Amino acid sequence: MNDLYGLPDLDELDYMGDTVSPLQAKAEDDESVASSFRFDKDTLLASLKRIYGGQLDVSSEVEEGLWQEVYRILSEASDTGLAESGAVVSTGFRRQVAYHTAAFSAFKVHRMQNDIAARLHDSNGVLKPFKGWLNDVQPMLDHHTDSWLRTEYDTAVIRMHQAADWQRFEEDADILPNLEWMPSTSAHPGADHRLFWGTVLPVNDSFWNRHRPGDRWNCKCWLKNTDAPVTKVPDGGDAPKDRPSPGLDNNPGVDGKLFGDSHPYVAKAYPGAEKAVRKFIAEKVKEGTVIKVEAKVSALEKEKIKARTKELRKEAAVLKEESFVNKDFHKEMHITGRGIKEWLNQPHEHYAQKNELLLDINNVMKKAKYLGYGNDKHDPSVKAHLFEIEIVGDKSWIIVRELNPSRCEIYSISDSSNILRIIKEPTS
Repeated sequence: MNDLYGLPDLDELDYMGDTVSPLQAKAEDDESVASSFRFDKDTLLASLKRIYGGQLDVSSEVEEGLWQEVYRILSEASDTGLAESGAVVSTGFRRQVAYHTAAFSAFKVHRMQNDIAARLHDSNGVLKPFKGWLNDVQPMLDHHTDSWLRTEYDTAVIRMHQAADWQRFEEDADILPNLEWMPSTSAHPGADHRLFWGTVLPVNDSFWNRHRPGDRWNCKCWLKNTDAPVTKVPDGGDAPKDRPSPGLDNNPGVDGKLFGDSHPYVAKAYPGAEKAVRKFIAEKVKEGTVIKVEAKVSALEKEKIKARTKELRKEAAVLKEESFVNKDFHKEMHITGRGIKEWLNQPHEHYAQKNELLLDINNVMKKAKYLGYGNDKHDPSVKAHLFEIEIVGDKSWIIVRELNPSRCEIYSISDSSNILRIIKEPTS
């Protein structure tokens, strides 16, 4: 482990794949995305002076100047990826990407400011001279504002390109209903995704929830929409070596996140990070620096959502044969046809995204935060358990009804915090 970082050492982090340095393109790849940015040195110095002078609570706040630079750079990467795609995406989706990019930038800055603040004092607890401290933290600054950020920039370009493509794939699915996994464009491709090359499956196939081009660092594979016949799902694709890299296991074309919540900046954040980021981003939304996603749906989009909801009801039927678990809830959960219908019909600010989550309910329930239970409003003899999740950055609550000690059913989902009033036995 690297003593300077709460993350594994650079050679251990596997930031971009199994056998590559985490902060550089693969050695055999001559076609790395050309990073084009410069972190403003004056901004960096001013921010460092704020941290050194104790003008920032690094645990509960996010340094404004550092965030502005990171957000600016990753936003430029997003714009570049969208331009490279050539796809036309809605204003709503672009706002969604901007919102999540702002949050990711804040998590990155929170990581950075805590990394360097931890080196302010010597072994005797005495504050180091500014120049001495600056010299000590320079390797961290190089990683956070150059090499790591360069990898994140390149990845954001690729992932935004793919996200825009995905939006187009869904738009054209009535004409070209399938997707084909195309080989890497690298001059010397690795073996990461080779077993998936040539796979053809429907756009809405659950396979794409588990594997996609871009779910490994510096992946140069791509997807093409097609009406070619569907092929068999490759065997062995769920082996550990074939799983997505942390932070790339989500589909940015669905949730608008260029980096997922499993990224180390989020999943291995310092204490206080989530609260600090949530407060900071809320302030940015209020002042208009970041525009929160607004759910405005056109008549055409409503028709598409209606049709998609019918498809989801059919696809979700297989879930009735499965059981679901959560580490903090010691009972198996099931879902019935009624539960599927209730989930899909339930009004929600992020209606379409909420419905798509149903197909990934196994992972959703595993990752959900169990809050406790109260009496079901329809039947006081039934316990209603609540599980908290996030959809497009906003909290929602899954309702699980305990009909008897041996039967728990996923019943519905709500985005209204009023549902929390039912809790009589919160978890500790």
